[in-house]
Amino acid sequence: MVDIEFDHIIHYIDGLDHFEFPGKYLEIQKGGSHDSLGTYNRLVQINLSYIELLDIFNQGKMKQQSKTPEGKYSFATSIIENGYKQGFKKICFRTHDIHKLKEQFLARGLEVVGPVHMTRENKKGHVLQWQLLYVNNHHFDMMMPFFIQWDKTDEEREADLKETFQSQLAIDMIEFHSHQRQTMVENWKQWFDMEIVETTDKYTILESPAKKVKFKIVEGKDDSIEGVHFIDSTITAPLLIRTRGGSYHFKPAQA
Repeated sequence: MVDIEFDHIIHYIDGLDHFEFPGKYLEIQKGGSHDSLGTYNRLVQINLSYIELLDIFNQGKMKQQSKTPEGKYSFATSIIENGYKQGFKKICFRTHDIHKLKEQFLARGLEVVGPVHMTRENKKGHVLQWQLLYVNNHHFDMMMPFFIQWDKTDEEREADLKETFQSQLAIDMIEFHSHQRQTMVENWKQWFDMEIVETTDKYTILESPAKKVKFKIVEGKDDSIEGVHFIDSTITAPLLIRTRGGSYHFKPAQA
């Protein structure tokens, strides 16, 4: 069984410096710069899982990065190949032993790049460190997740970040649209030890081994990450916010 848990989703936003969620419904925290990538971010921290809002400050650097072995599987390439269209680009799972995960993926026939060591400086001037692992399968062109191992433990990170948590919210589900739904479902079961929790003729809902966040795969004409579904303890009726190519779905805790 692979050790993976949903960590974050990347939402590319053009003009991030001036962006706010409609009604300021989600709080945006300061992030930092990825100097080698030519990108910077802002964070919507739900708990240890979060939304990474991302923009570009140096398009040339990002294009260079997309041509590297690891870059061709990264969010940089997803943004470029999608014509700089705003919206969700990648999801990331965290793990506690990225080298063991690499060996498991190799044994399952996946092409693997990494682990790649990364750093950035946060708003307090502290250097954050992590490792990334990229995977690919050339017969499957649906956007693939990538994998992260943070330099600190979950407990240490929670102590550092808990003041930014939006505890009234929980990420319930990530929704994909795919023109090859059945292939994606079977691959995610085989590669990532996902289990089917619900299926119809139009969609399938999967759950990861951590059983905290679900993944809804909807039959569609194109491949995309459609949106994020939250459970919100402060509302009594469902709410939908569509902004910058992404959908944010909120449902009451009692629903």
